[in-house]
Amino acid sequence: MRFVLLLLSTLCLVYSYGNEDNNPNGGPTVQPSSNCYIVAPGSAPIAIPVSRANEFAKAAGSTPAIGEATVFGAKLIWSDTDAGNNTGLGGDGCIAGLDISGPGSAGHIIVYPGRREGNAVIAVTVGAGTDCIKWSWHIWVTSYDPKSNHRTGTGPDGTTHTFMDRNLGALNTGGPNLRWGAPESLGLHYQWGRKDPFPADGNTEKTIYTANGPDIVEAHKTDNGGGGVSIATTVHTPLTFYYLYIDSYTDWCSVTTDSDTRWGNNPYVKSLYDPCPAGWRVPSEQAWLGRTAANFAYTDIPAGRYHEQTGWYPASGYRGNYDGKTSGLGREGYYWSATVTGKYAYILFFDSDHVYPSAAFNRACGFSVRCVRE
Repeated sequence: MRFVLLLLSTLCLVYSYGNEDNNPNGGPTVQPSSNCYIVAPGSAPIAIPVSRANEFAKAAGSTPAIGEATVFGAKLIWSDTDAGNNTGLGGDGCIAGLDISGPGSAGHIIVYPGRREGNAVIAVTVGAGTDCIKWSWHIWVTSYDPKSNHRTGTGPDGTTHTFMDRNLGALNTGGPNLRWGAPESLGLHYQWGRKDPFPADGNTEKTIYTANGPDIVEAHKTDNGGGGVSIATTVHTPLTFYYLYIDSYTDWCSVTTDSDTRWGNNPYVKSLYDPCPAGWRVPSEQAWLGRTAANFAYTDIPAGRYHEQTGWYPASGYRGNYDGKTSGLGREGYYWSATVTGKYAYILFFDSDHVYPSAAFNRACGFSVRCVRE
C-alpha cells in the first residue's frame, strides 16, 4: 500500500454499513461499485474499486481509463467540513486521509473517515492536466443507517416505495425521522443525470475545503457554452456547475443518444450516473403521486413538508439553471425524479401553499435527491 494523504485519528471503530462480511480482519472494507458510499465517523477505512472509471470508458466506447499497470493517484476534490487546519483532510474533519492500493485497474482508493460527519468528493487521477480526473465518488460520512431508518409508502396506483428518511447528503445526529431545522439537514444539490453533488447551504455559497485550503462553488461554475457539455467533460470536472438559460429549456448535457436515460428513466434500472449509494436509486416520478397540500403538511419552523409515509422534506431551495446561484432556502422544495417528460424531467415541488408531485423542470437546475430502495 502506497502512502498518499493520511492524517489519522488514533482510534478507529471497525464498522462500515452493510459490508461487515467483507472485513473479517478489520482492514479496509472492499466496497461494491457505486458513486456514493455511507461511512460512519471514526469507522474503519473503506476500499473503493477504481475500475468504476473503466465502466464509464466502456459505456462511452473508449479505451480503458486505467489499464492493468496504470499508475493512479487519489485526490480530495472538496469536503464541506474543516478538519481544523483550514483544509478538508484531517482526523478532525470528515475525511482523515486517502491512500491507494493494488495494481492498475484492480486497485482501490482507501478512504479513512474522520471523526466528524460531513460530505466529501474524492477522485481517482491518472497523470496531470485538465482530464486527469478519471472518476469521482461522494463520501457521505454520517451515523445514519438507511437500513434501519427509512419510510415506506404506497401510492394511489398501488406501487410501494421505500424512501430514505432524509435527503442525500443530509447530516444530523439528533436521531431518526426528525423534522430538522439545521442547515446540515438540507443535504446536497444535483444537476439532473449527474452523479456529483454540490453543497446546498442557505442562500449564499457554503465554504468548502480542498487539500490546499478553502474554496466555493461560485469559483468553478461556468456557462455551458449554449450547446451543452459532454458527460465526459463533467467526469473530468466534478466541481463545476454548468449553467445555461435559453428560452424555457436548458440542459447541461450536449449528448442526445442517452440524454433521457442518464438516471435510468423507464424502465427504472439504476444507471452508471445515479448518485445514490448501493441498493438505492433516484426515484421515479410515481414515488410522490397522491401527495397534496392537504396530506403533505407544511411546517413553518423548520420550513418543509411532512407526510407519514414519506417523512419530512426540507424546503432546501435550489441552484439556478440560469446562473448557478443558490436560492429558495426556507421557501421552496425541489426534488428530482429519474423520469423525463419531453426535454424536461419530473420533480416533486412544493412551497407553503402548493404541492406538485409531477412538475416539469429544466435539467440544468440543481435540486435535492431523496433516494428510494432498489
